[in-house]
Amino acid sequence: MTSIGPYAASGVGRPSLVDALAKSRSQLNDLTRQLSTGMVSATYAGLGDGRATSLAMRAKLAALSSYDATAATVGTRLAIMGTALQRLDDIGAEYKLVDPNDFTLTTGSVTVTQSQAAIDLQDAISQLNTDVGGRFVFSGRTADTKPVLSADAILADDAGKAGLRTVIAERKLADLGADGRGRIDVSAVSGSSFSVAEEASGPFGFKISSLSSSMTGGVASGPTGSPATITLGVTGQPRTGDQTRVGLTLPDGSTEEIVLTAKAADDASALAPGEFHVGATPAQTAANMRASFDAALKTRADTALVAASAVQAGEEFFNAPAGSGPARVAGFDGSYASDAARVAALQNATALDTTDTAEKTVSWYVGETGTDDPRKTAAAKIDDGVAVAYGARANEAGTRQVVQNLAVFSAITFSADDGNAKARYSALANRTITALGSSDATAAVRTMATDLASANNAIKAATARHAAAKSMAQDALSNVESADKDEVTLKILALQTQLQASYQATATLKNLSLVNFL
Repeated sequence: MTSIGPYAASGVGRPSLVDALAKSRSQLNDLTRQLSTGMVSATYAGLGDGRATSLAMRAKLAALSSYDATAATVGTRLAIMGTALQRLDDIGAEYKLVDPNDFTLTTGSVTVTQSQAAIDLQDAISQLNTDVGGRFVFSGRTADTKPVLSADAILADDAGKAGLRTVIAERKLADLGADGRGRIDVSAVSGSSFSVAEEASGPFGFKISSLSSSMTGGVASGPTGSPATITLGVTGQPRTGDQTRVGLTLPDGSTEEIVLTAKAADDASALAPGEFHVGATPAQTAANMRASFDAALKTRADTALVAASAVQAGEEFFNAPAGSGPARVAGFDGSYASDAARVAALQNATALDTTDTAEKTVSWYVGETGTDDPRKTAAAKIDDGVAVAYGARANEAGTRQVVQNLAVFSAITFSADDGNAKARYSALANRTITALGSSDATAAVRTMATDLASANNAIKAATARHAAAKSMAQDALSNVESADKDEVTLKILALQTQLQASYQATATLKNLSLVNFL
């Protein structure tokens, strides 16, 4: 007969009781974990029906965190870009207060204001070469390329490539012509009149735009033909103060007017520019008138025309179409027997040339070029279905004009011994300073800043939406994953009481025997 042990008799060793105790112990361990971690389950499987919600909310939070990280990075870039554009706008505004007639030369043959412009040019270039975390933010799509050359590299020749100073010098020769009259021919007096005619000089030099006269017995006809010609002179004797006005258009589109004023023959005071004495005969008067016009023409050529030529050369140098080199005076790269032959060729040029100029001219902007919207050169997704465009190119109109005008203004030198230097400087300063502080230039820079500010506002709005969405997702996740510590504590206490009772009952049964029972 098989012996029956005490556990078998009492039922203590039965699997159902052992399993119940093990299950209760496991429940206690799980509740203890919930109390310490605050989480309902360590696995998604333990969440039951809530696992789908948990997975969805965690995916949502991960996406929002990714968008916020992108927004933070782009927001930093936009803030720095905005600071750079503000500085460029400030530089332009500073020149509104500059006196274009302050001709105080330094030892470098430039004025004090030009010296400041050279410093501001370096500052402007530094702003456009802003690097944010290894990304040049004004270089379009080529964010790894510094977009703008240094001021020295822009102004000077480099490795066989012509810099701005050379381009300006070439254009000056073409605009002035061989005789320094701005490509205008002034004929000798015939009878009591003379003609003034444009050379067939293409885009170079003066262009006759208008003619008017209030001169008694004056001859003033034209302009006629192409190239234009006018005829000036007298048929009688003008009265003191009578005037003839000749309007001229310069290469940069600006205009000048030569005013010829009759002065009595017996007036011994010095002649002002444009004044002429009435002679004893109409022929003498016409000769005096011609001499006055010719002198005024050469003075305007050496002052206003030279300034306008430099400004136009700067426009052609800095504002070359995308994919094309800057326009330069035709013949700039010819093979000449001497420097004199090259100068003569440039003085008689009749056209601009863009052939191979990109390979032979310094490119001030070396970032990405294109005809598309510069903002689209960089974009970031900041929310589901929401992206912001925040790219920029340093050669955009507003930023280019700042660099261009500062460079042209600081590139020209002057001599204190040159009688026309002050007038030439004033002509240059008036053009470049006006352009720097013009509403067109500042508006273009501010338009860029506004575009970037709009992108930044979109980022801020998306970040605010994300904060609200994160709060909702975290609430939903908490409802599914988080354990109620008060509830867990009560369950632990209840389970501990149950286990204690079970252990006591088990211990009693363990000690129970037939002898004790009897």
